[in-house]
Amino acid sequence: MRLPTMFRMLAALFCILLTGIAATYTAPATAADFVVEVVVTDPGDKQRASAYWLALNQVLERNVPVGTIDNTQRQEVLRDPARYVQSFRYRAYNALSDSPLLSTRQVREGDPADSVIIVTFPATLPANIQRQFQVQSVQEQVVPIGSGRILALVAIEQNNERFLIGGDTAKKFQSRMIQLGIANSLAFEFPLLDEEDLTIISPANVLFYDQLVLDTMVQKYQSAGRISGALLRIGEQSWQSDWQYSFADGKTGNLSLTTRSLDEALLTAVTEIASGGSTLGGSLLSGDINFERTGVEIRIENINSLDHHQQVLQLLRSIDNTVVAESLEPGVTVYRAANADIFNLQQQLARQPALVPLPELSRDTAIAYRLQ
Repeated sequence: MRLPTMFRMLAALFCILLTGIAATYTAPATAADFVVEVVVTDPGDKQRASAYWLALNQVLERNVPVGTIDNTQRQEVLRDPARYVQSFRYRAYNALSDSPLLSTRQVREGDPADSVIIVTFPATLPANIQRQFQVQSVQEQVVPIGSGRILALVAIEQNNERFLIGGDTAKKFQSRMIQLGIANSLAFEFPLLDEEDLTIISPANVLFYDQLVLDTMVQKYQSAGRISGALLRIGEQSWQSDWQYSFADGKTGNLSLTTRSLDEALLTAVTEIASGGSTLGGSLLSGDINFERTGVEIRIENINSLDHHQQVLQLLRSIDNTVVAESLEPGVTVYRAANADIFNLQQQLARQPALVPLPELSRDTAIAYRLQ
């Protein structure tokens, strides 16, 4: 074999080796990152999701202060552990030193342990999770009378008590509804519920839809329209809500929901009204406690301003006019396309240079991108 030919073969072999090394490389964890090891029966993907769940659960227990998130929020975080994973790698299992480690259900039930998956979460994980469920305080500001916004007249009945939302009552509820409204180009305001308001309106006027009183409140606040919501707790994990809306452009409608939580009712009502009935296919929806939102969830990272959000929402609606925004959280904004086919949607979004796909965060009913 001639020398040049040998050099070419060695160079090709070296490139192949480099490619193999690059394919298995994961960024090393820093001292501040959270690293958890979990014993599995094989180094494939069969138990990876289970290992992610066990690892993330341990990080939450040890590093997220009690009271930072409630049980429902914790379940939401654990629903998709992969989105929080920074990197992972495998090593061989050592029966002597690795027996105290976390292990998947298959290992605990007697299947032979083969490998240990080393899962790394970023040091910013606790702060990111806390920020994910943080209410935006800037949205609690009082809206001036005559602003042309939509007046939200909402009453709640639970535990044999009735009350109106507004003024200093249920600020978190107000912030959430205002946030959802901004995300879907609906500008909501709540009544001040001062002495003058309370001579006009009571919880019963909203719960039983007293149209004359509701119209009087709209005139008082010089609003461009109104949305009324009557919410009734009917079980430990179920709410009945009835919504009526009337806007200055002549758009009117009603919506009836039975949902598992108050927030689910709020989210569904606002996004359904914003979509003009296209999300659920009509102005009236009757559900049950198993009601779940359908469609493709689109998670987009790096949206850090309202202008960016409006640009992305316009882009998504140019592809599918059923798209609504479900949250405006720092760092990650969630949209939903109610009737889209996930494959076709991915094909359309692949043509958008501003969106970089994040396949490791995607799943059967959700896709993820980063805005650049």
